[in-house]
Amino acid sequence: MKPLLVITELEQLKSISDPFRIQLLSLMADGPKTGQMLADTLALPRAKVHYHLNQLLSHNIITIHHTEEKNSIIQKFYQPAARKIIPSSNIFNFNHTDQQAAPAVYNIKMNNADYENFSKLLSDKEQRKISKKETATADEYAVYVLNI
Repeated sequence: MKPLLVITELEQLKSISDPFRIQLLSLMADGPKTGQMLADTLALPRAKVHYHLNQLLSHNIITIHHTEEKNSIIQKFYQPAARKIIPSSNIFNFNHTDQQAAPAVYNIKMNNADYENFSKLLSDKEQRKISKKETATADEYAVYVLNI
């Protein structure tokens, strides 16, 4: 399982916008589950759960962790594709061009003191922008800080 999945396509975002699918993802967060396990937990028909699992699978939000054969039936165990899922800042770019570069994701390891300094720097920049009533410019970047 990857630590982070950045959603870059609108169809991916639509696929996890459903509250039921978010519930399925949260149930799979503590370990791989089969569709039948999820259906039993939620007391819902297996077909409904499998429909939503297939939607998540087709948009690469979940993966098949492993399969097992039980009484000549192949059971698929699903898990989220990543521990954390966030949308790309470019997903709502309505002036999208094919030449636009894909978003970059960086993992930066830092101790608590460095994190506090980094957070303060970002906060100071944000406050300065607010106080000057500046608007966004084309050369700005979005920063997501996740504790992984």
